[in-house]
Amino acid sequence: MTTDETTTTDATTTNAPKFPSPELYVEVTQFYARQMHRMDGDDFGGFAATFVAEAEFRLAGGTVLTGPEAIEAGARAAAGRFDGAQPRHWFDMMTVEEADDGTVSTSYYATVTVTSAQGAVLVEPTCFVRDTLVRVSGVLRSRSRVIERDDLVVRARTQG
Repeated sequence: MTTDETTTTDATTTNAPKFPSPELYVEVTQFYARQMHRMDGDDFGGFAATFVAEAEFRLAGGTVLTGPEAIEAGARAAAGRFDGAQPRHWFDMMTVEEADDGTVSTSYYATVTVTSAQGAVLVEPTCFVRDTLVRVSGVLRSRSRVIERDDLVVRARTQG
């Protein structure tokens, strides 16, 4: 066996994904469904309550919101851009990994659609999102969220 083969074998073994249990995967997807139903239903306080007290929420533009109060205010302010239309947040292609300490790391693609009263649907720029979830009294809560908007990433890559 060559050194390259050993390295590849070791890297493959070391970096093998650890799949979540079906129960954890369902729990995480249900957590996000409930979280986004609150956001899309203008329940910004309920949305913010899904974050822990010291949570950090990094928006696509780089702004960091810290704590549920700032996250609620940011969500409320951002909703103003919908001008009475109905937003829907869609998450897909999700990975879920649980650490030995119970912390759950997720990554997923996010799309936001906005439907007007006339039925026109706008699709906002797609995003890649990374979250860290923790349990508080046995219930999942968001500890951190980092949003990377694809158009901004592409623009930075082509300009840099």
